[in-house]
Amino acid sequence: MRVEEIFFREMYRQICLLTSKKLVEKINLRDVFDFPPDEKLDGWLTYAYIDGETFTFEILAGAKTSGGKVKIFPASYKKSVKIKRNEADDAELKILTAEYSLAFHDRIQMINDKSAAADKEQTRLIKNLDAFRHPHYPDDVIVYFFSAEQKPELLWVRCLSVDENILTGELLNEPNKNFDCHAGDKILFGVAQIGGQNILIHLPPKENNSIA
Repeated sequence: MRVEEIFFREMYRQICLLTSKKLVEKINLRDVFDFPPDEKLDGWLTYAYIDGETFTFEILAGAKTSGGKVKIFPASYKKSVKIKRNEADDAELKILTAEYSLAFHDRIQMINDKSAAADKEQTRLIKNLDAFRHPHYPDDVIVYFFSAEQKPELLWVRCLSVDENILTGELLNEPNKNFDCHAGDKILFGVAQIGGQNILIHLPPKENNSIA
Protein backbone atom coordinates (compact mmCIF):
# COMPACT_ATOMS: atom_id res chain seq x y z
CA MET A 1 0.00 0.00 0.00
CA ARG A 2 1.04 3.58 -0.52
CA VAL A 3 1.76 5.77 2.48
CA GLU A 4 -1.15 8.10 1.69
CA GLU A 5 -3.56 5.15 2.05
CA ILE A 6 -2.41 4.22 5.57
CA PHE A 7 -3.61 5.76 8.82
CA PHE A 8 -0.87 7.07 11.10
CA ARG A 9 -1.62 4.58 13.90
CA GLU A 10 -0.72 1.60 11.69
CA MET A 11 2.76 3.01 10.98
CA TYR A 12 3.46 4.79 14.25
CA ARG A 13 6.62 3.55 16.00
CA GLN A 14 7.13 0.88 13.36
CA ILE A 15 10.12 0.10 11.15
CA CYS A 16 8.86 0.84 7.66
CA LEU A 17 10.35 0.08 4.27
CA LEU A 18 9.58 2.93 1.87
CA THR A 19 10.06 1.90 -1.74
CA SER A 20 10.21 4.76 -4.19
CA LYS A 21 12.76 5.67 -6.85
CA LYS A 22 11.67 9.29 -6.57
CA LEU A 23 12.21 9.29 -2.80
CA VAL A 24 15.68 7.76 -3.15
CA GLU A 25 16.74 10.30 -5.77
CA LYS A 26 15.49 13.17 -3.61
CA ILE A 27 17.99 12.48 -0.82
CA ASN A 28 21.74 13.07 -1.02
CA LEU A 29 23.38 9.77 -0.08
CA ARG A 30 26.25 11.58 1.64
CA ASP A 31 23.71 13.03 4.07
CA VAL A 32 22.84 9.45 5.11
CA PHE A 33 26.07 7.45 4.86
CA ASP A 34 29.71 8.01 5.77
CA PHE A 35 30.51 5.95 2.67
CA PRO A 36 27.59 5.62 0.19
CA PRO A 37 26.99 2.06 -1.07
CA ASP A 38 28.06 1.13 -4.59
CA GLU A 39 24.77 -0.67 -5.23
CA LYS A 40 21.76 1.24 -6.52
CA LEU A 41 19.11 1.72 -3.84
CA ASP A 42 15.37 1.60 -4.47
CA GLY A 43 14.11 2.43 -1.00
CA TRP A 44 14.73 3.46 2.59
CA LEU A 45 14.36 1.50 5.81
CA THR A 46 12.87 4.01 8.25
CA TYR A 47 11.40 4.46 11.71
CA ALA A 48 8.02 6.21 11.86
CA TYR A 49 7.25 8.61 14.71
CA ILE A 50 5.96 12.12 15.42
CA ASP A 51 8.76 14.68 15.41
CA GLY A 52 7.36 17.66 17.28
CA GLU A 53 4.07 17.95 15.39
CA THR A 54 5.00 16.28 12.08
CA PHE A 55 4.58 12.59 11.23
CA THR A 56 8.10 11.64 10.20
CA PHE A 57 10.10 8.74 8.81
CA GLU A 58 13.72 8.78 10.00
CA ILE A 59 16.14 6.84 7.81
CA LEU A 60 17.75 3.82 9.45
CA ALA A 61 19.27 2.30 6.32
CA GLY A 62 19.26 2.29 2.55
CA ALA A 63 17.47 -0.63 0.93
CA LYS A 64 17.67 -2.66 -2.25
CA THR A 65 14.84 -5.10 -2.95
CA SER A 66 15.19 -8.15 -5.19
CA GLY A 67 13.05 -11.27 -5.44
CA GLY A 68 11.09 -10.41 -2.33
CA LYS A 69 14.26 -10.02 -0.26
CA VAL A 70 15.60 -6.80 1.21
CA LYS A 71 19.28 -5.95 1.39
CA ILE A 72 20.04 -3.09 3.75
CA PHE A 73 22.89 -0.61 4.11
CA PRO A 74 22.83 0.92 7.63
CA ALA A 75 22.95 4.71 7.87
CA SER A 76 25.64 6.54 9.83
CA TYR A 77 24.86 6.93 13.53
CA LYS A 78 26.30 10.43 13.31
CA LYS A 79 23.73 11.55 10.75
CA SER A 80 19.97 12.05 11.01
CA VAL A 81 17.88 12.33 7.86
CA LYS A 82 14.12 12.70 8.18
CA ILE A 83 11.36 12.35 5.59
CA LYS A 84 8.06 14.11 6.30
CA ARG A 85 4.95 12.08 5.58
CA ASN A 86 3.73 14.44 2.87
CA GLU A 87 7.05 13.86 1.05
CA ALA A 88 6.51 10.09 1.13
CA ASP A 89 2.77 9.82 0.35
CA ASP A 90 3.40 8.18 -3.04
CA ALA A 91 5.91 5.61 -1.72
CA GLU A 92 5.00 1.96 -1.24
CA LEU A 93 5.21 0.98 2.43
CA LYS A 94 5.86 -2.34 4.14
CA ILE A 95 6.20 -2.75 7.91
CA LEU A 96 9.33 -4.73 8.86
CA THR A 97 9.48 -4.18 12.61
CA ALA A 98 9.76 -7.85 13.55
CA GLU A 99 12.68 -8.47 11.21
CA TYR A 100 14.77 -5.46 12.21
CA SER A 101 13.71 -4.37 15.72
CA LEU A 102 16.74 -5.97 17.36
CA ALA A 103 19.27 -4.72 14.81
CA PHE A 104 18.12 -1.10 15.19
CA HIS A 105 17.10 -1.18 18.85
CA ASP A 106 19.68 1.38 20.01
CA ARG A 107 18.97 3.79 17.15
CA ILE A 108 15.23 3.60 17.74
CA GLN A 109 15.67 4.12 21.49
CA MET A 110 17.70 7.24 20.76
CA ILE A 111 14.95 8.57 18.48
CA ASN A 112 12.25 7.80 21.06
CA ASP A 113 14.23 9.51 23.82
CA LYS A 114 14.59 12.67 21.71
CA SER A 115 10.91 12.75 20.76
CA ALA A 116 9.45 11.78 24.14
CA ALA A 117 6.21 13.61 24.97
CA ALA A 118 4.32 11.67 27.65
CA ASP A 119 1.27 13.95 27.84
CA LYS A 120 0.81 14.04 24.07
CA GLU A 121 1.37 10.28 23.91
CA GLN A 122 -1.79 9.77 25.94
CA THR A 123 -3.83 11.78 23.44
CA ARG A 124 -2.45 9.70 20.55
CA LEU A 125 -4.03 6.62 22.10
CA ILE A 126 -7.55 8.09 21.93
CA LYS A 127 -9.23 6.48 18.93
CA ASN A 128 -12.27 8.76 19.27
CA LEU A 129 -10.03 11.54 17.95
CA ASP A 130 -8.93 9.66 14.87
CA ALA A 131 -11.68 10.89 12.55
CA PHE A 132 -10.64 14.49 13.25
CA ARG A 133 -6.85 14.20 12.95
CA HIS A 134 -4.78 15.84 10.22
CA PRO A 135 -3.10 13.08 8.13
CA HIS A 136 0.34 14.73 8.25
CA TYR A 137 0.08 16.20 11.77
CA PRO A 138 -1.72 13.56 13.90
CA ASP A 139 -1.71 15.69 17.06
CA ASP A 140 -3.79 18.33 15.24
CA VAL A 141 -7.57 17.88 15.29
CA ILE A 142 -10.47 19.89 13.90
CA VAL A 143 -12.74 21.34 16.59
CA TYR A 144 -16.11 23.11 16.50
CA PHE A 145 -16.32 26.42 18.36
CA PHE A 146 -19.80 27.60 19.42
CA SER A 147 -21.24 30.64 21.16
CA ALA A 148 -24.73 32.02 21.68
CA GLU A 149 -23.98 35.07 19.53
CA GLN A 150 -21.89 33.49 16.76
CA LYS A 151 -22.34 30.80 14.14
CA PRO A 152 -20.07 27.78 14.75
CA GLU A 153 -16.56 27.82 13.33
CA LEU A 154 -14.16 24.94 12.64
CA LEU A 155 -10.61 25.52 13.88
CA TRP A 156 -7.45 23.43 14.22
CA VAL A 157 -6.27 22.57 17.72
CA ARG A 158 -3.03 20.77 18.68
CA CYS A 159 -3.58 18.14 21.39
CA LEU A 160 -1.41 18.67 24.46
CA SER A 161 -2.84 16.48 27.22
CA VAL A 162 -5.93 14.69 28.48
CA ASP A 163 -7.49 14.51 31.94
CA GLU A 164 -10.25 11.91 32.07
CA ASN A 165 -12.46 12.94 29.09
CA ILE A 166 -11.35 16.57 28.85
CA LEU A 167 -8.53 17.47 26.49
CA THR A 168 -6.24 20.48 26.57
CA GLY A 169 -4.91 21.83 23.30
CA GLU A 170 -3.29 24.80 21.63
CA LEU A 171 -5.50 26.79 19.27
CA LEU A 172 -3.64 27.01 15.95
CA ASN A 173 -5.91 29.34 13.93
CA GLU A 174 -7.05 32.85 14.76
CA PRO A 175 -10.88 32.67 14.91
CA ASN A 176 -12.83 34.86 12.52
CA LYS A 177 -15.51 35.22 15.19
CA ASN A 178 -15.32 36.13 18.88
CA PHE A 179 -15.01 33.04 21.07
CA ASP A 180 -12.90 34.76 23.77
CA CYS A 181 -9.77 32.93 22.63
CA HIS A 182 -6.99 33.47 20.12
CA ALA A 183 -4.34 31.54 18.20
CA GLY A 184 -1.72 30.27 20.64
CA ASP A 185 -4.13 30.06 23.58
CA LYS A 186 -4.61 26.85 25.52
CA ILE A 187 -8.22 25.69 25.32
CA LEU A 188 -10.34 22.80 26.58
CA PHE A 189 -12.26 20.52 24.24
CA GLY A 190 -13.95 17.13 24.15
CA VAL A 191 -16.09 14.71 22.18
CA ALA A 192 -19.82 15.42 21.92
CA GLN A 193 -22.62 13.76 19.99
CA ILE A 194 -24.89 15.93 17.87
CA GLY A 195 -27.53 14.40 15.62
CA GLY A 196 -26.11 10.94 16.24
CA GLN A 197 -22.65 11.99 15.07
CA ASN A 198 -19.53 12.53 17.15
CA ILE A 199 -17.80 15.89 16.85
CA LEU A 200 -15.12 17.72 18.83
CA ILE A 201 -16.32 20.87 20.57
CA HIS A 202 -14.59 23.70 22.38
CA LEU A 203 -15.37 23.78 26.11
CA PRO A 204 -15.18 27.26 27.67
CA PRO A 205 -13.12 27.07 30.88
CA LYS A 206 -15.09 26.97 34.10
CA GLU A 207 -15.00 30.00 36.35
CA ASN A 208 -11.70 30.22 38.26
CA ASN A 209 -10.44 27.12 36.45
CA SER A 210 -7.09 27.90 34.84
CA ILE A 211 -5.71 25.66 32.08
CA ALA A 212 -2.41 27.49 31.74
